[in-house]
Amino acid sequence: MKDGRMGRFGLLLRRLAGIVRRIFGGARARRALRELKRVDIGRYVNRIVSDAVLLNQIPSPSDGEKLRMDFVQGRLADFEISNVSIDEWGNIVALFPAFGARKDFLLLVAEVGDADYSALDSAVRLTDERASGQGLGETSLGAAALLVLAEYAQGTGFHLDKNLIVVFTRSCSVDEKEEGFRHFLEEWADRLSCGIVVRGTGFGLVESRQVGSYRLSISVRTAERELLAPSGAPGDASAAAVLGSIAFQVGGVSWETKESATVNIARLESGVGYGHWASEGSMDIEILAEDDRMLDTIKSVVAGTAARAAAGTGAAVEISERSRHSVGDSMKNAPLTDALRATLSTLKVKPEIGIISEKVSMLNDFGVPGAALGLTRGRKTSAEDYAELGPLESGFRQLLLMVERCAAMLDMKE
Repeated sequence: MKDGRMGRFGLLLRRLAGIVRRIFGGARARRALRELKRVDIGRYVNRIVSDAVLLNQIPSPSDGEKLRMDFVQGRLADFEISNVSIDEWGNIVALFPAFGARKDFLLLVAEVGDADYSALDSAVRLTDERASGQGLGETSLGAAALLVLAEYAQGTGFHLDKNLIVVFTRSCSVDEKEEGFRHFLEEWADRLSCGIVVRGTGFGLVESRQVGSYRLSISVRTAERELLAPSGAPGDASAAAVLGSIAFQVGGVSWETKESATVNIARLESGVGYGHWASEGSMDIEILAEDDRMLDTIKSVVAGTAARAAAGTGAAVEISERSRHSVGDSMKNAPLTDALRATLSTLKVKPEIGIISEKVSMLNDFGVPGAALGLTRGRKTSAEDYAELGPLESGFRQLLLMVERCAAMLDMKE
């Protein structure tokens, strides 16, 4: 990692300080952690909102999401956190040592970046009840909350029973194959006892339903032809006609199984009116299934069906895999989801069942138990994208309490 030696001496000093505190003041420190549910959260919430607004207006994506990552790194420097490094994939990593010489880590991770950014839509509008803006609830609020948690950890000097590792990584919208986070896990997974994904929205959701996904893209190119020229020979079809045939036949794919599965035509574009020549077009397909083997089976069926639908048209068809996410492992995650339910009960929030999200399923792929938690509620549609401000106090307190609970757990991978 870049700057790998940066702060190692400081990390050693903090660890030694942790040993001393455990001997002489450990009980006092742990009592302070138990008082988190009585902490005045209001001033931290104001900081979360202000940092989220600033982060959301920074253009994205940029090369390696550098512009937004520079903001994150600058804020960590403002907090005088010395144990910060950046790897070659742009992940920002901040370390907070545990009491004594513990070697396992509790991971907190948030996403940075928004492929749908626009200067107008991403500008945040604030009212007494809501904050509205493209990407605010999906990524910026979660990253801002993790920044404020790092500020809290540094400012109070608290130590946990596990080392704490705080990571900011590129969102799946700007890193569709999740290469940055995957690279981090390849280096750190064997040292992680568990992981928590921090998001802006989704407060009250407990992710325990297993659903995996494939995202495929189909590109079609036919022989050059006039836009309004009638189709003649079988090999003279337009790209739109070929894609329409593929969509029709893929939509008819069926299977007999007890597991639930869905095939969606997520996007289909062809024709001059959509910025293409009459001879070119593309389609995105999303496959969802509750079993990994079924997911792979349906992917093969869909790819074969698409190829057969285009056969004889003379079109060149290219099928590419944009991303794959496994179904996750709800049994492995059970200690964390149980802790989340208990935390929500403490806050008098009724939990709802959610689908295991992509970064949690990636943690599971590497043998790491994971959970995701949202800071507030919100809504994202084509017409509006907002996050409610009211639940943020409870949402941030939930994060603090979950950190305390998970740090006190035994290694869940054993």
